[in-house]
Amino acid sequence: MNTTSSTLDLILFGGEPGDDGPDYDGLAAPEREAIAEAAATGVRAATWIRTLAARQDDEDNRQSLERYARAVERILSREIVPERDGPLEGELLYELDPAHFTLERPGAGPVDLAPAERVALAAIGAATASAPTAVLGDVASDLPRLCRLVDQALAVGQVPDCGV
Repeated sequence: MNTTSSTLDLILFGGEPGDDGPDYDGLAAPEREAIAEAAATGVRAATWIRTLAARQDDEDNRQSLERYARAVERILSREIVPERDGPLEGELLYELDPAHFTLERPGAGPVDLAPAERVALAAIGAATASAPTAVLGDVASDLPRLCRLVDQALAVGQVPDCGV
């Protein structure tokens, strides 16, 4: 991996007020690298999702996609905790619900997304939601596979719309 530690320090080590970040001190180098790779993947995915959000005419849709981006980024960069007691729950998981961008909400306009973008968002959300439990196995091998899945979903979502 070719990422400098300073690039991800804000994400991995306390990028939010009052949050010291997860404790990765006892992990072996391959595990720390896999977690850093997941954080970088979360940043890439969130950046792409924010481009989709910026394109929305409807403020509710824009905010919903922004929350989706923040949830992806947070989960992949801060919620992968070795020895986790169970799967992700609560508000972060709720923000990854594909209903936020597949259904028209009352009072909101249609979400401006191509079919491939919707599929990519759903795949990114599903992979992201499962990331915290990926550490139940071998972090150094399982987490990079999950990151490749997110990257593949990003590639699908970035293909120009062919009017399908």
